Amino acid sequence: MENLQFAQGILRELRQKAEADGEKLLTYLIDMAYLEASDRIRAHWIGTHEHEGRRAKG
Repeated sequence: MENLQFAQGILRELRQKAEADGEKLLTYLIDMAYLEASDRIRAHWIGTHEHEGRRAKG
């Protein structure tokens, strides 16, 4: 998870730089990678909290 969060931060920075340089296609591709990383982080967070919720109820 730590590596995924690191990658997400780097992708955010790269996206900003690509956008500032007017690289539309590269900005789009980096944005897609950033969104994928964000989705995986969110899914992990939800899965972890659902598991904790089940354990607290059970």
